Amino acid sequence: MKIALVTGGSRGIGAATVEKFARENFTVILNYNKSAELAENLKKKLVAAGCDVHLYQANVSNCKQVEAMFAWVGKYFKKLDVLVNNAGISLVKQLQDVTEAEFDSVVSTNAKSAFFCCQQALPLLTRSDRGSIVNVSSIFGLTGASCESAYSMSKFAVVGLTKSLAEELQPLNITVNCVCPPIVLTNMSAHLSDQDVSDFCKRHNTKAFTPNQVAEDIFTLAVGGKTGIILEEK
Repeated sequence: MKIALVTGGSRGIGAATVEKFARENFTVILNYNKSAELAENLKKKLVAAGCDVHLYQANVSNCKQVEAMFAWVGKYFKKLDVLVNNAGISLVKQLQDVTEAEFDSVVSTNAKSAFFCCQQALPLLTRSDRGSIVNVSSIFGLTGASCESAYSMSKFAVVGLTKSLAEELQPLNITVNCVCPPIVLTNMSAHLSDQDVSDFCKRHNTKAFTPNQVAEDIFTLAVGGKTGIILEEK
């Protein structure tokens, strides 16, 4: 049985990714932080469909909690085939209005968590026939965005992490790839009007994605065998 762990797996892209891997016969570990009810409901739905899904609550911006989570994975599952670093938060503010606490929260959740999840997952991924890491960045991790400097900075970091680890981990037969979605129709983009979405898509020559579409790309990267791909979804 193949084992996949998805951070931030209770909603949006994360939930769609959990469901995709589960329905592709992976045993899936759904990591969540605060959304226990959403996580439980998704697990119940998938278990009722014959899938194998397990929950683990951890704040992945906290290194001790990350270490404990992967120790638990090692104890009960012995290995890990796929790590999806999806946990993330947004921040829409002008530069002068961003507080230190807000900056630290965004960078820790979006970038620091991916780094230390990769670090702690590494021993388990080496036990797989072919380990795989897929990081979730953003189009703003490639282009930047006005009024989203802290968020964009954190997502650029995820792209840099992906490129670095793709080289570093290739001798260990571990692939490392990244998806960079544009607007995805989730709670994170719910504050945008239809006109906002339309204007954005025209400006960036793209379209709005559903969580399921992004999850399909994540799955393809995870099982495709290639490494170092920075997929700008359009």
